[in-house]
Amino acid sequence: MTKTMMTLAACLALVTGPALAHGPVRLKTEQTVTLDAPVEEVWDVIGHFDDMSWFPGVASVEATGTEKGATRVRTMEDGQVVEEELLKLQSEKHAISTLMLETNLDVVKATNYASHITLKDVDGKTELDWKGAFYRGFPQNEPPADLNDDAAIASVEALHQTGIDALTARFGKVE
Repeated sequence: MTKTMMTLAACLALVTGPALAHGPVRLKTEQTVTLDAPVEEVWDVIGHFDDMSWFPGVASVEATGTEKGATRVRTMEDGQVVEEELLKLQSEKHAISTLMLETNLDVVKATNYASHITLKDVDGKTELDWKGAFYRGFPQNEPPADLNDDAAIASVEALHQTGIDALTARFGKVE
């Protein structure tokens, strides 16, 4: 009987142990819009790592370059600072990917936030696909409501929507 109890306890430890130690999972979002403009015209606006003038609230950008590994510091009109690294810039594929280097929970309620924007031609119009991958703002178990998974997803989606709304206002949206 003792051996059976020990075996049962060992099995329970295997089943419950990892679950108790598990931290937050990588979260993802994706938003898509079709803009009423050719891909090249939209790319000319968003395809420059060193120019974020198209994104609302950006006061200035200082970039170290436009090649993979370059960094930029975006200063927002409200004084917030966002530091990012260029992960990928593929002009031929109309794709740009960045990683937020410093967590700034006042800007986005997420950590390790990576953004990936891809443009695709659809009958002379531009399908913009904006993906985000990130962790919630509170990395330990039992996060406060404003830093949990739902808050992180809502924050990233709102950030993307701000950019999408600006591009829609500039180019129009295909319904």
